[in-house]
Amino acid sequence: MKKDQKTKIKIIKFKIPKYCVCPTCGIRQKFRKKREHWKTVKDIDFNSSILLKVRIVYAKCLNPKCQTKSFRLETPGIERYARATERLKGEVVAGIIQDNSTCPRISKRINRCFNTTGSKSTVDRWKHQEADKYKFEDIIPKLGFKGILCIDGYKPKRTKNYDLIASDSKTTRILYIDEAGGLGRGWIEEYLIKIRDFGIKPWAIIFDMGVAFPGIARKVFPGVLIQHDYFHVMKKIHWHLRNALSEYRLQLKKQGLKEDAMELWYQKWRILKNLDKWDKIDFVFMEPLLERYKGTVVEDILILKEQIQNIFNDSKNKKEAYERRKALLDDHWEIKNEHFANIIKFLNTPYFDYMVTYLDHPEISRSGNSEIVIRLWRQMEKVRYGFKSLKGRQDHLKLYQVSKYLGGNLF
Repeated sequence: MKKDQKTKIKIIKFKIPKYCVCPTCGIRQKFRKKREHWKTVKDIDFNSSILLKVRIVYAKCLNPKCQTKSFRLETPGIERYARATERLKGEVVAGIIQDNSTCPRISKRINRCFNTTGSKSTVDRWKHQEADKYKFEDIIPKLGFKGILCIDGYKPKRTKNYDLIASDSKTTRILYIDEAGGLGRGWIEEYLIKIRDFGIKPWAIIFDMGVAFPGIARKVFPGVLIQHDYFHVMKKIHWHLRNALSEYRLQLKKQGLKEDAMELWYQKWRILKNLDKWDKIDFVFMEPLLERYKGTVVEDILILKEQIQNIFNDSKNKKEAYERRKALLDDHWEIKNEHFANIIKFLNTPYFDYMVTYLDHPEISRSGNSEIVIRLWRQMEKVRYGFKSLKGRQDHLKLYQVSKYLGGNLF
């Protein structure tokens, strides 16, 4: 908006109805005017700055028993006490949600493109006022939950505690976000109860490797199936394999073989990479490397990793997965080094049953979409350096759900 640009004034007078309804007593009655006044409201215009002069009319309540003597008639497109039109607020909220922009940027945009003003604080207030119109208990039942729930914990920016984020495994839609403290059992149970009260009743849940999740999930949702996220399972296994490789590199350094240790450092991601994902370049580098380190920890890592992946990739059902695990245990990998022993111990726990649930239930994905959902949420956090509060995160999620998932139409 140019400083020397003249501001247009537009008079808005809506048609007064013959009958009106008192919001207090609810009685339909003939209109009797009590008083009126004019207020100035900002609007958007592509050509010049514009202000609306809007007539606000109050009607008398003709019911003698009503506590309200007069009430304000609704003005189409303008909320009570608002100093901006619904159209302007709608553009602001759309810019924040649809374009993943920030309040300062939107403030400059409406000044530059729509010839009106609105400070950062004003834009932020409009956003929260719009979010306050919606409730999760109204939004979540309309998201079309498909029955398989994904839950994961993440640490938001600008906060010290963790949040839990729930999503639909089939549609990858974010369902709910709430505080979870230190991911203790009480926090998790409270979160799952809220999910249940919103009308979400899953028949299967995909979790990360949190020990507290399965028992509490079955307490809140009796009979629910549990699947541990394959991504987190392999992440833990790869962590031990990487430690085994690092320990072997240190041994080479102590023996004075610094060049060999450096070579393993450069090739460590190829060594840990899944064999079925190797390309031609990987084979060119790995073939001479395997010849040189035959019978060492490097070869053991590749063999153990392949055997573990065969359990999850090639087993047709749970029974076969347990048989493959037994064959792995019979090879006594735990005697080679402590890192392999930790892997065997990890696979030999009762939680292994939750790692292979998908084998008997093909409709359950072995990996949830939690990492994709968290990555999407991180993108929203990144542009605004994190949300200031839990309400800020939940308000943004509500607007995102209504805008992206429901097309802006909740009611």
